[in-house]
Formats: sequence, structure tokens, C-alpha cells
Amino acid sequence: MSDSEQDYQVITANRLKDGLIVYMTKDGGMTGWTENIDYAHVAGADELEGLLATAQKDEARNIVVGIYPVEIAGNKVPLTARERIRASGPSIRMGDDAVPFNSSDFSI
Repeated sequence: MSDSEQDYQVITANRLKDGLIVYMTKDGGMTGWTENIDYAHVAGADELEGLLATAQKDEARNIVVGIYPVEIAGNKVPLTARERIRASGPSIRMGDDAVPFNSSDFSI
């Protein structure tokens, strides 16, 4: 299989501390988790099984939950709409942006 035909993936999960979506990083022999897909480690098919085993150890240590690989295109863009939404953040306004502060249409 040539490089142009090879599938590339990143590993994603939810961090148990706050529920945020995270992606596995790798620097040498050290792995970790980041909220930004741009810093995710890209794995080919030959490396994926080992990274999933490492992620499962973090899941057993209650660092992350719900690990799985996400297939990506160039520039770390997920191939599915669901994963593109997860990577880009919430699709609705949250917090102070959810309700206008001085809106006459809103009362408590």
C-alpha cells in the first residue's frame, strides 16, 4: 500500500476530569492528551494498535474514557461530519454567549 492509499488516524477520547474532547499526543516515547486536534499524533495502520493499547492504559487509570480512532485527511481534518464538529468545538453558543445580557425577551 502506498502512502497515498494509507489510512491515517488520530486517537480521541473524553477527559474524565472535565469531559472535554481530547486527542492523543506522542513525543518520542512519551504520550499525553491535548484538546487541540492540531497537536494530535497521526498514526498509520502499523502504529495504531500500539497507541490504542497505550490509550487503554490511560482509560484504566481514569484519565480518559471512550477512546477510539478517528480517520483523518490531510491537515488533520476528520473525514466524518461528527468528528469535524467534535474537533471544532460546540455547535451552539454556551455560557455568557448563550443568552444576551440585557435582553428584554429574557427574564428569570
